[in-house]
Amino acid sequence: MGVKRLPWGLRSELTLAIAVITVLAVAGSFLALYSGTTSRLRGQIDSQLRIQESEWRAFSAHLALSTPAALEAAASRFLAAQRYHAEALVTVVEVSGGRPVSSNAGLLAAEESRERDSAEKTGLLTAPFGITTAPVAEAGSMRVLAVPISYRGRQIGTLRVGDPLTPVAQAQASLRRTFVIVIGLALVVAVAAGIGLAGLISAPLRRMARVAAAIDAGELSIRAGPGPRHGEIGVLSDALDHMLDRLERAFGRQRDFVSDASHELRTPLSVIRAQIELLDRETDAQQRHLATAALLRRLDQLDRLVGDLLTLASAEAGRLIEPREIDLDEFFEDLRRDLPLFGERDFRLAPVSGTLHGDPDRLTQVLRNVVRNAVAHTDAGGRVDVTAHGRGGRLEISVSDSGPGIPPDQLERVFERFHRLGAGGSQTGGAGLGLAIARAIVEAHGGRIEARSEPGRGATFLIELPGYDPAPRVRRLP
Repeated sequence: MGVKRLPWGLRSELTLAIAVITVLAVAGSFLALYSGTTSRLRGQIDSQLRIQESEWRAFSAHLALSTPAALEAAASRFLAAQRYHAEALVTVVEVSGGRPVSSNAGLLAAEESRERDSAEKTGLLTAPFGITTAPVAEAGSMRVLAVPISYRGRQIGTLRVGDPLTPVAQAQASLRRTFVIVIGLALVVAVAAGIGLAGLISAPLRRMARVAAAIDAGELSIRAGPGPRHGEIGVLSDALDHMLDRLERAFGRQRDFVSDASHELRTPLSVIRAQIELLDRETDAQQRHLATAALLRRLDQLDRLVGDLLTLASAEAGRLIEPREIDLDEFFEDLRRDLPLFGERDFRLAPVSGTLHGDPDRLTQVLRNVVRNAVAHTDAGGRVDVTAHGRGGRLEISVSDSGPGIPPDQLERVFERFHRLGAGGSQTGGAGLGLAIARAIVEAHGGRIEARSEPGRGATFLIELPGYDPAPRVRRLP
């Protein structure tokens, strides 16, 4: 059940991820815009304050400000000349030993009262030199510039210029409202798009999850089907289907193997049981001797069958061969001596010299099985040719016979386990494992084996093995 829920969980996670990424992107853009706008507006306000300071210094540069009255008069004339500035801009000239002069007398009086009654140490009239942010009566937060006024090296007053931060606060509030609206719309769009995209992306995964659930239930015929042509999901879908094809074939071969093996073992066991029962009732010594010999032959057949099954099991486990250097002159000479033992046939051997990296015992078993198969399909006196030659680091061995040949539809099936040819190409004796074992051994060496035939013109088995070296083996003196 967990496998079935996985794609739905993945779709939710993809939707959530898209929504989170969208929110983070919008929030990041908002923070950058919010910070940039605030900084830009504050910079504009501070620039206005510095301009006001510059105008004052230019205005008072050549004035005689030796007395408080002179400073008060100069401040009044300066403020009277600044009517073109924004009304929100507040300018205060504090006169040492005199009265402060301001562009907004009402705000100045309210600020003096507030600062006297408040515990706060920063305001329009108490802000330190430089530019700071301070609370101001009736105006809220203001950017305040405070600079000393000096005459002939003596401080005679202080210039204070304040500009409310109301435009900054209004811009910030507007940005926040816009952000709430935008983030809401972006979230709705992101969730809708996320659901659609996540559903599209996870559809093949849901299909593969259903396939996995079917496999878990024992159904191997279902397939995930074609996925996207490009990307990891398409590769995964194709790999899953190819894996299922191989598994289905493997399980089919396993079922057939178990069924055929059971049948092949049951027959000799039944015969042996019957012969043992007859032997138990037999009183004649000669008959008992003949029955015992027949029983031993059956046991030998059974032993060979079990040995063949173990050989195929070793091939499946990858423990079939123990390769080493083979002297081909000795290898083919041993085969030449053994060929007459297979029957009365016209054997012709064309060997090749050199060395081969392989398992000599297993390769001998391959040639024995293939030659035995050729002998089984030829009459007495028929011809069997074994020809070898090297080509590009590979050894090619062909075994041809003059028998009736193999039907075209049987050329590949002859290597299947327990397969026997039908009429017109009947196979005599054996359990049908010889060629299957030959193919397992050849493939374990990294080679290949194939059958070629034209009906009525015999059959040829071609064996190709890697690791061939035409140079003879160097024999070292003891």
